[in-house]
Amino acid sequence: MPHAAPQAAKLRTDRPRRFFSVRVRLMLLAVTATLPLLLLGLYNEGRDRKERIDAAYTNALDLARQGAAAQNEVIVSARSLLRVIASARASFDIADGNCSQFLARIADPIPWLQTISVAGLDGRIVCSAVPQALGLDISERQYFRSIIEYGGFALSDYFVAARIKTPTITAALAQTGSNGETTAVVLGLLDLSWFENRAKTFVPASAAMLMIDGSGTILAQYPNPRDIIGRKLDGHPLGKAMLARPEGFVTEAAPDGVRRIFGFVQLPDTQTRIAVGFAESDVLARVNSAMWRSFAEVGFIAAMVLVSIWFGGERLLVRPIRALAHTATRIGRGDVRVLAARLPWAAEFVPLATALDDMAGQLHIREHELRASNAQLRELAEVDGLTGLGNRRAFNERLAAEWEIAFERRQPIAILMIDVDHFKSFNDHHGHICGDDCLRKVGGALLDGIRSGALGSAPEHDTELPPSYSRVGAAVRRADFAARYGGEEFAVLLHNASTDIALRVAEGLRTAVEKLQIAHGGKSAGFVSVSIGVASVLPEDADFQRDLVERADAALYRAKRLGRNRVASAVTVLSEAS
Repeated sequence: MPHAAPQAAKLRTDRPRRFFSVRVRLMLLAVTATLPLLLLGLYNEGRDRKERIDAAYTNALDLARQGAAAQNEVIVSARSLLRVIASARASFDIADGNCSQFLARIADPIPWLQTISVAGLDGRIVCSAVPQALGLDISERQYFRSIIEYGGFALSDYFVAARIKTPTITAALAQTGSNGETTAVVLGLLDLSWFENRAKTFVPASAAMLMIDGSGTILAQYPNPRDIIGRKLDGHPLGKAMLARPEGFVTEAAPDGVRRIFGFVQLPDTQTRIAVGFAESDVLARVNSAMWRSFAEVGFIAAMVLVSIWFGGERLLVRPIRALAHTATRIGRGDVRVLAARLPWAAEFVPLATALDDMAGQLHIREHELRASNAQLRELAEVDGLTGLGNRRAFNERLAAEWEIAFERRQPIAILMIDVDHFKSFNDHHGHICGDDCLRKVGGALLDGIRSGALGSAPEHDTELPPSYSRVGAAVRRADFAARYGGEEFAVLLHNASTDIALRVAEGLRTAVEKLQIAHGGKSAGFVSVSIGVASVLPEDADFQRDLVERADAALYRAKRLGRNRVASAVTVLSEAS
């Protein structure tokens, strides 16, 4: 019996050691499997965070561009007003004694206009709505020297006027004599009253809109804390970023101390920048909330999985849950064709499978609704509501595309700038309702008169296409494009059109409008007519589209100076009013 005790000890030593039960091991496996879900959640939340910040940048820049467009509307209005004043002084020869009273009556009802003045060629103010400005010497101002040298229209940068102590900008227009030479300069002093009024219309309550001049001085802010106006930002990170380039994004602390996501843009013809910023905390609030909610959901699901494994086992509960999770993931990724209810589920999972199917159906419906809404928004953004033609934005986009094609193919491109003659007197005489109807008819005549065509299959590659078409893959497209450029002004873009072709098309359009015989009681001829400016170039550089528009615009003004109801290019007048 001496070996009995050692043998028993050996048997006890060789007996298998018990660590964890199967259910515990499944639970550990489930916990381990949950970790990738957490990591995936962190990755998705990080990506969502970046997407929201990028969307905020884009939205802020779009709003800043809207602010720049609002400023541009004021400048356009100011230019039109100065042109009327210059014409009045030239036409009626208002004496200097009555000139100031005349200007004061004009400036008084306009909210964004501080004052109107007239300067002689020596740079001294000879007439002004504000008597204190008489005799002021502006001969050294850059915009004045530009007007004297080149004529036309010029702008100063924003500055703080000494008398009114508010940020202003000066618009200047050459008054010309009968020989076309500059005889005086008409000046308009504009303030920033448009800034806050327009900011209220499109800047959200939690956002801020900011304007700084070229030296980094704050000119305006909305909402408007008065202690911020006049503060210098040239050494501030926000100011440095805005002054470094004409347009862009930056995330920095704003002058009010709130860290914001800014989009900024340089105002046309000035060194001033306008910026719109969203509070970073507001932009990321939903992301942070979604992140914690996602973590809570993952934790809840993990707990349910553990309890299910413990009480139901792998086969009865874990597999169906995983299958449902997979179905939900497919729906979340956009596979709305999956039908979960058709799979063999336990009775408890049928309602969840049905709910997933309903969710997939709703997502499918909303996707179609979103596409329809996007199509409507795209049409609203590119179509003029009065005439049904393209608007100025659509015209500029089409010009950019056609310019690139013409540049690559070495083909000419032409623009017709069209203005309804004496349209203001038409409105005054017949009323704005008739004026709108007149614009619709003119727009219809332009649309009918341009070189027409429709999308369709392209002929064989060795077949030459008509000049109004261009080949896009296996199809051809109509290249001529008519748009309402603004007010009573229209524009037509001609693809692959030399000056001679463009002049013939323009003459056809002028004749088509004339044949409408729209009665015009405020014009001696008795019917509505149009003046057309023509410009055609062979693109040499992809960045000179604006020069083509300016040349066509200059030709339009030449046609108007020569008596209207004409087609003119820089060197040619094709037709004259009969």
